[in-house]
Amino acid sequence: MMKAAVYSGTRNLYHDMVTAAKSLAANSSVDKIYFLIEDDQFPEELPPLIETMNVSGQGFFPKTGANFRSHFTYMSLLRVCYTKLFPDLDKVLQLDVDTVVTDNIDALWDLDLEGKWFAAVPELRSSYKPYGPRYYNIGVAMFNLDRIRRDGIDDKLIDFLNTTEVPYIDQDAWNRFGVGKDVALQIRYNETIVTGYTDAPAVVHFAGFRKWQTNSAVCRREYLKKYQNMSWEDIYENSGRSANV
Repeated sequence: MMKAAVYSGTRNLYHDMVTAAKSLAANSSVDKIYFLIEDDQFPEELPPLIETMNVSGQGFFPKTGANFRSHFTYMSLLRVCYTKLFPDLDKVLQLDVDTVVTDNIDALWDLDLEGKWFAAVPELRSSYKPYGPRYYNIGVAMFNLDRIRRDGIDDKLIDFLNTTEVPYIDQDAWNRFGVGKDVALQIRYNETIVTGYTDAPAVVHFAGFRKWQTNSAVCRREYLKKYQNMSWEDIYENSGRSANV
């Protein structure tokens, strides 16, 4: 099984995507990282580990759809379309661009997701639970694309997001339909303001950066700065990867 991961973002997020991907490459044996972007060419050189995909011409979500013009970009909508964007993948790890991987996370690709659609960390510190007692933060999520295809849920999610306005777009869609098809991960795989904190985070999720920048009690900017300042050459050398930029 290929260990694949995906980030998505509009042009203003490209720099953060690179930082996030560096941290993933340094702390996993991921085989391929996909960047869903809105250009044919990325504005900086990337290693062969990363493949860019221009999704600006997507046909799944028309501009007249219920959530197309929300404060999230259409990239968030596309995160229910991985079965269609990656027809040859059985699993894919989704990470937000404001995440930094701080410890080895290879165990996520080895999760037993038999009969399940996704694994993610519940938002234990949030009162927003419109679909039941548990609400997941999908900023870090392992998707079982094979099961999602077999259950035919992808088209249902697309239709839901085109017809029903919801505050958290793809996250609401997965929580709305994924009850009983979910696996709860430990907090350390998505440490953020709404999931909780741990002494040994594996993924730090800055959740928009602002609160983390101003609250010293939960500040994790040392992780962010580390990978912002690290070159791809350093990443490859430190991770023991044989390929080069």
